[in-house]
Amino acid sequence: MTAAISQRSEVAAVFLIKRKFKMGKIRFFTAMAAAKLAYFGLRLLGRNATYLPGEIAVHICPDFIGYLTKPETVICVTGTNGKTTTSNLLNSVLTACGYDVLNNSLGSNVHGGIASALLSQSTFSGKPKKKLAVLEVDERSSLLVYKHLTPDFLIVNNIMRDSVKRNAHTEFISYILNTAVPAETKVILNADDIICASLVPQCKNRTYFGVDAEAPATAELPFVRDIVYCPVCGGGLKYDYVRFNHIGRCRCEKCGWGSPERDFTVTAIDRENNTFTVRHDGCDTVLRLVNDNIVNVFNCCGAFALLSRFGLSDETVKNAFEKLEIVKTRLETVKEKDVNITMLLAKGQNPVACTRCYAYAASDNAPNKCILLINDDKEDNIHNSENTCWLYDCDFSYFADESIAEVIFAGPRCKDTYLRALIAGVDPAKIKTCLDTRDGAKLVDFDKCKEIFVFYDNYRVDDAESVKKTLIQRINGSNVKEK
Repeated sequence: MTAAISQRSEVAAVFLIKRKFKMGKIRFFTAMAAAKLAYFGLRLLGRNATYLPGEIAVHICPDFIGYLTKPETVICVTGTNGKTTTSNLLNSVLTACGYDVLNNSLGSNVHGGIASALLSQSTFSGKPKKKLAVLEVDERSSLLVYKHLTPDFLIVNNIMRDSVKRNAHTEFISYILNTAVPAETKVILNADDIICASLVPQCKNRTYFGVDAEAPATAELPFVRDIVYCPVCGGGLKYDYVRFNHIGRCRCEKCGWGSPERDFTVTAIDRENNTFTVRHDGCDTVLRLVNDNIVNVFNCCGAFALLSRFGLSDETVKNAFEKLEIVKTRLETVKEKDVNITMLLAKGQNPVACTRCYAYAASDNAPNKCILLINDDKEDNIHNSENTCWLYDCDFSYFADESIAEVIFAGPRCKDTYLRALIAGVDPAKIKTCLDTRDGAKLVDFDKCKEIFVFYDNYRVDDAESVKKTLIQRINGSNVKEK
């Protein structure tokens, strides 16, 4: 009797499993049909279709990515800052080397965006059309993505304090990555970011990269750091030097835990000849410097390390680097008559990203510079009670530099930003404000300023283009129509 019951239970279990699988396949094909329809519809309308089709797919079938057959090799890029730049570097190099690459360089890096990228290059049955994928993945989406997709390679640029509304503290993000990343993934980690270097202990195939060139001579610590005490024993961390935030080289004075040795090291940065040198396995490779911002030097070194582990020769990567351009949506300089306009994306609500952008402008040798800041969160237009504490983690003292003749804050948070700048020592006589983001371009005094730095948020790309257009019109003497 017991045996019969057991047998019937087993049969029932098998039946339920088969039924669940069958229902899952039905949901998958329904999701694929709906998502493909949305994809082609959006493309006909001239839209990128980078998010909505995938969001429709995972809404209908939460395991949608799991049902897709993956490309033979999957490379993922994550981290707080530099994901887009690095993923585009990898995509450009691999494409230049003859690989047909699936990527989401123009789209969303969250769950729905990843699904959109994969389905856009899949057949209706879920078979991939390309053998290689380079995917930028949002840190918080890792739990949803890596559950159904195992990266062959994963590069983590850094882990820093990010948006207070989304990513909270670095420990939160570290927990997500440590939980989500499969153990078999080969990881490429920033050795000069002690938080990043300590991630995903389950992954034993580890490669570390970093920058030894131009190391600061002092161990002066910045006023904002994301790690102070050793997570192993609680002892204080002793820094040899800090470049920014907690990026540098450190060691616990109590237990010895600290920065790992680098496998790929930038040993020299030649700004005059626009090159940098990477040493690995006892060999030096001189590469074209895509951008001399130290953050992008780290990005390029990490990309080089991953490409090397992927199997490309140093010479192949070097030749591909000669053809690279930094993503124009992140950094672009336009010269109009005698005025230079530099458009620089300063990731809103991310104090480290913003601070590095501000430092970049201050380090420019040109005098009589104008700072035009329009990186208010787009949602601030709707919600007037947004948290502004992140402004106080940004170092606005760079705007107090004597080379800066004018500072313009435009957007719904202009008065909050104005207050923060005053606290940082910026001369109030140099500051102008306006509530409408696009009106900031109308306040620039070209008699004072010939170098214009426009900082804008991820959600302000359209506004940034409008500001650039208005600036060019004014430089050329065109009338700018009032609203």
